[in-house]
Amino acid sequence: MSLIAAILVLAQAGHPVTAGSAWENQSGSVLHIDEVRENGHFHGRYVNNAEGYPCSGVEYRVVGDVFDPLIQFSVVWRSEEETCHSVTGWTGQIEGGRLVTEWRLVRWRDGTVSDFTGESVFERRADGHAE
Repeated sequence: MSLIAAILVLAQAGHPVTAGSAWENQSGSVLHIDEVRENGHFHGRYVNNAEGYPCSGVEYRVVGDVFDPLIQFSVVWRSEEETCHSVTGWTGQIEGGRLVTEWRLVRWRDGTVSDFTGESVFERRADGHAE
C-alpha cells in the first residue's frame, strides 16, 4: 500500500495523527510527524522548547505508533548539534483531537541515572510546521 493510501486509511479511522501534522504541548515543544505507515508506525522530529532545559531548539528523531485511540512515541536525545544522554517515552491516548500523554525521561550524567516523569497534552498546530 502506498503512503498516500496509508494516510487515507488512518484518516478514515478517525484519528488526526497524519503525515505532515505538527503537535505542540503546553511547554511549546513540537512533535512533527513526517511519515505514518499503514500499521500505525510513524517517525518524525521532536523539538524541545521547554524553558530552562538542555537540548532546546534542536530537532531530534522521534519514532512511535498509533493504535487508535492509543499512542506512544520516544526520543533519544542525541544529535550532531547537542547530546543530552537522555531518552524519553510518551504514552497516552488521542482524546478530542489532542494527544494526552504521560512521559518518562531517563538521564545519565556523571555516572548516575536519574528518572523524571510528567504529563504533556499536545494540540495540533494549524500550520503543520515544526519550528
